[in-house]
Amino acid sequence: MIKKILIIIGLFVSLLLLLFSTTNFKKSIVVTQNNDNKQALTIKLGEYTDRYCNMSITKIEHSAQAIMPNNDTFFFDDIGCMILWQKEQKNNTNIILWVYAQDTKQYIHPQNAWFTVNENTPMEYGFGAYSIKKENMIDFDTMRVKVYRGETLQNVLIKQNIQKNIDE
Repeated sequence: MIKKILIIIGLFVSLLLLLFSTTNFKKSIVVTQNNDNKQALTIKLGEYTDRYCNMSITKIEHSAQAIMPNNDTFFFDDIGCMILWQKEQKNNTNIILWVYAQDTKQYIHPQNAWFTVNENTPMEYGFGAYSIKKENMIDFDTMRVKVYRGETLQNVLIKQNIQKNIDE
């Protein structure tokens, strides 16, 4: 009986050692405080984590930021993540949002952006932000409603329909 307990404890300790030896404990940034200017901050790729989905931000192209009234800034790897996160916040109208515009390579307010619906984004929502409107782009309010309804590339039927329209 004692041998079985020691074997189980030994296996448990071995598993813990294996787990800790393969875990990367590098600190990941989810929030930055004291953003008094309420401007979009520079993201160091691989060092910041999406507040909503907890994925590491590895590409700047579809990233977004949200600044709270207390000047805390949260980061997102996909615009869709930011939209869903904002919906869950109390008093969400006082949050300042930023999206990365792919044409100007800088952050802009999403109310001033135009969105494509067929981008290959990190969480497959499919929305890419641009400062200049082109054919088939939608405005911020339309994009937000699509995210709320699940009308994103995560939905297989939506994805097939968008692909069908591109192929025609």
